[in-house]
Amino acid sequence: MAPIKEKGAFFPAEIPFEARPRKVGVTHVLDRLQALDPQQLTYLAPYLDVAKIGWGLPLLVRRETLHERIKTYHNAGVQVSTGGTLLEYAVTHGRVPHLLDEAKGLGFDMVEISSGIIELSFEQIDRLAEAVTKRGLQFLIEVGKKDTQHQLSLKETIAQIAHARSLKPVRVIIESRESGRGVGIYDSDGGIKWDWVRSIVSEHPAEELLFEAPLETQQVQLIRELGADVNLGNIALTSVAPLASERLGLRGETFGAIRRSHPVKGPPAAKFLFFLLETYRGLDQAQLVHMSRLPRRTVQSALESLRQQGLIQEAISLTDSRRREYRLA
Repeated sequence: MAPIKEKGAFFPAEIPFEARPRKVGVTHVLDRLQALDPQQLTYLAPYLDVAKIGWGLPLLVRRETLHERIKTYHNAGVQVSTGGTLLEYAVTHGRVPHLLDEAKGLGFDMVEISSGIIELSFEQIDRLAEAVTKRGLQFLIEVGKKDTQHQLSLKETIAQIAHARSLKPVRVIIESRESGRGVGIYDSDGGIKWDWVRSIVSEHPAEELLFEAPLETQQVQLIRELGADVNLGNIALTSVAPLASERLGLRGETFGAIRRSHPVKGPPAAKFLFFLLETYRGLDQAQLVHMSRLPRRTVQSALESLRQQGLIQEAISLTDSRRREYRLA
């Protein structure tokens, strides 16, 4: 009898290094100026990408205190962003150049551009993005409104995402506020409006988006539906480790239920159909048209792209021999 090969250690000696900036699976946290323990941050750093010092909080502390806080994140390999409200405040008070120059000097890596409170035209957003870039800073663009009584429609949201993507930001953020209720893709109870999510990812690549998901239940649902590599934001620092364990399928909610990324090429429609087939298994063309809300010709073209990549196969339905279904290869 051949000897049983001894397995490696159960607990890791080292955490695998992952090159930054991460292309997918980005975790973006909301810093509320809570106590920041450098040692704890070192533990969390492999699972954390960007820290946003939210709202107008940078104006509540001394410049030197803010600089030291940013430096603490940098020492852990984490980038730091301003919040969109801070830029909106600067726009309102005619002080955008002052904000950008000082943010650069203090060590911020990114500036968030948003119109969650005030109204900004596409032309104004273009000029803000240009001003940020001229100072050697990166930028994020947030889409959505903070007031639960004055929300964008799905059509407006998709159009604003399209414009934001055209400016090549680090990510386009889908607004949720810190409550995660009644804003953007969330209903008043914090439930996810899946028709919105599916419409958005059918039009725009998920890897270019960052879904704010402040509630752990929302994080779990988005991971289960969009995969472990979905980009998530507005995460509390205390939720970084739980979120990392969810991404790895190490908790009850995602144990054995995590899908890994597949190299799906082609237009967003092909990636969205792959997601539907991965989630719902065998579907025929009529079902795919209904669920995706895409034109039949677009669905047919996307299916052909997936077939050529060897990612799906066509087969006779197991329940109705007259139907042809599509399944993952």
